[in-house]
Amino acid sequence: MKVAFVFFNHPPTPFNASIAALAGAVRDAGHEAAALSIPLTTEVTSAAARVDEAGADVVAVTAMSRDWPAAQAVLEALAPGPLRVVGGYHASLAPLAVAGCDAVDAIGIGDGERPLRALLDAMAAGAPIQTRPGLWVRGEDGFSGRPPPADPEPTIADLPRWDYEVFGDVRAMLDHGLNTFGPLVDRYLPTRASRGCPYRCAYCSAPVWGEVAGFGASGGANVRPVDDLCDELASLRDRHGPEGFELWDEHFPVDVAWLRELAAAYPARVGLPFKVEMHPSAATRERLALLAEAGCALFHCGVEAGDPTLRKQTLNRRTSDETLARVFRDARELGLETSASVMTGLPGETHAQAMATVELLAALRPDSFMWSTYAALPFSPLGDAARPGWPGKAKVRLNDAPSLPSKTPPAMTDAEREDVHAALTALQRELVDEAAARRGGARPRPVAIPEARSVAEPALDVERLAARLGLRLDGARWQGDELLLDVAGEGVDGHTIAIGPADGSPAYAQTEHLRFSYRGPDGPVALLRAIERLAERLGDADLSSLRGQS
Repeated sequence: MKVAFVFFNHPPTPFNASIAALAGAVRDAGHEAAALSIPLTTEVTSAAARVDEAGADVVAVTAMSRDWPAAQAVLEALAPGPLRVVGGYHASLAPLAVAGCDAVDAIGIGDGERPLRALLDAMAAGAPIQTRPGLWVRGEDGFSGRPPPADPEPTIADLPRWDYEVFGDVRAMLDHGLNTFGPLVDRYLPTRASRGCPYRCAYCSAPVWGEVAGFGASGGANVRPVDDLCDELASLRDRHGPEGFELWDEHFPVDVAWLRELAAAYPARVGLPFKVEMHPSAATRERLALLAEAGCALFHCGVEAGDPTLRKQTLNRRTSDETLARVFRDARELGLETSASVMTGLPGETHAQAMATVELLAALRPDSFMWSTYAALPFSPLGDAARPGWPGKAKVRLNDAPSLPSKTPPAMTDAEREDVHAALTALQRELVDEAAARRGGARPRPVAIPEARSVAEPALDVERLAARLGLRLDGARWQGDELLLDVAGEGVDGHTIAIGPADGSPAYAQTEHLRFSYRGPDGPVALLRAIERLAERLGDADLSSLRGQS
């Protein structure tokens, strides 16, 4: 049996850790795997054509919640034939939402290695495909009953090793750079020593994923024995020639006895530098010293926010500024390079609080930092508070689904956000250039300014806007230069009208300044008449007047 794994990304990347793990299980069971990396800027029809061309028996999509609009559109556009399975974070935590897509034949719940192998073995044997732990299968009457529990491998060392070759030439990928941590583009190969995280940060998906996967029963992690880890890394060293290894654990193992064993075994058996991520509250000097003894080259931790109150009360990150300063000081004294991650646009974050992040980074002076605009993850405490619902599917391009405004936006103007971004950009470039100079001609990582798309505009006064437009509305939001209206009423429930500038784009109706269209493939008569009345009502209005009255 052949499986085509599909994953979405922006910016484009050739590698996905989840698919590497699943492809390894497919290969180990004697089946064939292919991996399709699809940028979110791709048109839906082009993405579907790529998947169809793979000629697979099973199309397996892994998707975070942010990817589901794209995944749904592609699945619905595929030619008939292959069994279509959706797994990953969104499918595991919102299986009922995924079950509402008629193009989905089966839904993976939790870790997929064991359920996927059972599915493929049944198909190869011509046996019926049935719901089992970790796999919910559509029957003649749809998805019936309750979603099954997950079926994780209880001992991570018993899992097949990752399949890197499914993505193509591994050495070429290393030359291009797969690394996440550090200021430089390097040839470190991603791998993993454990699964799960013992911390419960309010913005993170790891706690609820751990509950679904059953990590809580093993103390929040499933750690590989040191011997097993060293055996695999030595094999990867000899096969692919990486410069080192980057451990993509949700949280690197903290058991001191395990770290002592690693420090004793790794230098002789593997001998390449490696990078790890650990919560700063767990980064005692003893643990950092053992990492350095083992050969760790870089220590990464999340700083996340510079304001202590915001960090503690909103993010549930209880590490003090003093502890952070001690962690970075200890790491430098022990010869470890340092890296940090921060977010901007946090719920309720003010300009002063965001600038405190810049000030803290300048004081900690990591060798580099990763910087993102906060995006609410569904099913995390902060995400559930922010999310007003699920976005619809993509329409023409994979990234054109209407975004939903956050119910907990930051307390910053656009000008204040740009001020923060400018300060972070300057500091990031300074640190990256310094690191490249120390390495004598090494390739500095490009300074990437996060998109502001997840910093939502303030919520609209829907009741006032509905009165202005003469419509019944279930919701309304700005997406760039489009006003999206979720209309209600007989014959139009569940449909969205889009109002944008009259720029020549396809539209159902148009005035001098505005174009009017609808989202989705079908436009019932009632919806079309509503658009016509709306265009007539707005007359000479333009977008700026709508922004001012919404």
